[in-house]
This record gives sequence, structure tokens and C-alpha cells, in this order.
Amino acid sequence: MDRPQDRTNLQKNLVLLVESCSSVAGLCRSLDINRQQFNKYLAGQHAPSHKVLQKISRHFMMEVPDLYRQPADFKQFYEGFESELPMGLRSSSQFASFLPFAKASVEPLRDYLGVYYRYHNSSIYKGRILRSVTCIYEAESTIQHVTVERFPLLDGSGKTGYSFTYYGFCFLIGDRIFMVDFEGQQQNELTFSILTPQHRRPIRYLYGLVSGVASSSYRQPFSTRLAFGFCDKGKIKKKHLQNATVLLPSDSSLPLEVREYMAGDSSTILWGGEG
Repeated sequence: MDRPQDRTNLQKNLVLLVESCSSVAGLCRSLDINRQQFNKYLAGQHAPSHKVLQKISRHFMMEVPDLYRQPADFKQFYEGFESELPMGLRSSSQFASFLPFAKASVEPLRDYLGVYYRYHNSSIYKGRILRSVTCIYEAESTIQHVTVERFPLLDGSGKTGYSFTYYGFCFLIGDRIFMVDFEGQQQNELTFSILTPQHRRPIRYLYGLVSGVASSSYRQPFSTRLAFGFCDKGKIKKKHLQNATVLLPSDSSLPLEVREYMAGDSSTILWGGEG
């Protein structure tokens, strides 16, 4: 990635990321990067090392290659569709009434911040359980989450065949945790999850349902059981992503609580348009 265009893309995208932060100094402290050196990255005078790029990408919940996207594509990727909302919708009372739910959810959901392994029956690899990685975090006065799915090739090579990243928001309404997100790469899917909060501490498992549309040629809507297993505080790390895969229900790495929740009739997926 030494082409001039790549360096230009990176410089412009770093400027956009900084504009979303409260201060350059605060961002540099969070990244443990020298501010003077970071200013040179913003001015395009120097290119960050791969180690620095990893720090930046992890902080903003993305991958290093994402930082080299075309600026227009990167802006949409990072900001989602917020910039495309019509002004009439932004100022509408219906839209404004939705925002208090997000702000009111922050305090009660802080106990749930951290990294989880997310389990549900796969809509792509039938008869298998998808173990993805979800991070629930606080940002911009809301509780947000990012989920990374990795589907291995079934040739035994261990290589990743498909990878998807979802970005979304969490709400606590009526003693239920609602999570809604969109897939950030193809941008052709929304998923919706409902979890039952755990009132015992420390938090270990959360159970509920997830619904969405299968990433297959038929694009069928589906719903299935969902389990979250808490594994770490903070942000997603490489060691977590290494465990993102698809498992057989008999796999010994599945926690007993998850296996029991997914067993029997509950292991099936309810497909839209059937019956």
C-alpha cells in the first residue's frame, strides 16, 4: 500500500476520523500515539506504520484495509446513512421521540459493556452454530455494538471464506435488551435481536432471539435462538477474532449452557415463507 493514491486516501480518511472525536489530544492519548507525529499523518507528511494503523483501526472498530478506502466510500462506511437522512425526517417529532430511548438506555446498560462470543444457528452453514464476536461499548451518549462474523471454508484448510461486520445500537426497553444493526460491507441487511438481561453479577450469559435475512440466493427471512457468552472487558482483540468460526453442535468448545440452549427443537431455524 505504497501507492500515492493509497496515501492520499489514508490521509483524508484520518482527517474524517479526527473530526468525529472531541479532540486530537484525547484521541492520541487513547491510541498512545505522539500528537506531533499524528499531526504529520493528518497533514500527509508521513505514513503511519502498520502497528499504528492497527491501533487506529481497532479504536474505531474496523480493519486496516478500511482506512485505505476511497474517501467517499469510507465516509459512508464510517458514518452509515446518517448523512443521507432528509432534514424533514431529522426534525420530525416521530424521529425525535426515538432518541430518548437511546439516551435513557446508557446508564442501565453500562454493566453489559465488553466483549462477548455470540452464538446462534447459522443461516449459511445449515446444521451448524455460528460463533461470532460482539463488542458492546459506549460512544456518543449511546450504547453501540459491533459484531464480526467469520465463516471458514469447509475444505479443512482453516482459511476464512466469508467475513461480515455489523454495526448497531442497543436499547433497554421494558426490561429487554434490543439490538438493531446493519452489515457494513455489502450494506444489504439489517438484523434484530432481543435479549433477556441478567440480574446476577458477574454477567455470564444472555439469552434471546435473533432475526434477519439469510445471505443466500433465496434471501429468506429467518429467526433463531441466540446466546451471548461474556468473555472480556474492553474491545475486541485478535485472540477473540481467532475464535470466530462455525461449529458443529457437538463441538467440545461450545459451553454447556449454550449447547443446552441450542439443543433439541430449539436448534432449528424458523424460516419465513414456510408452512
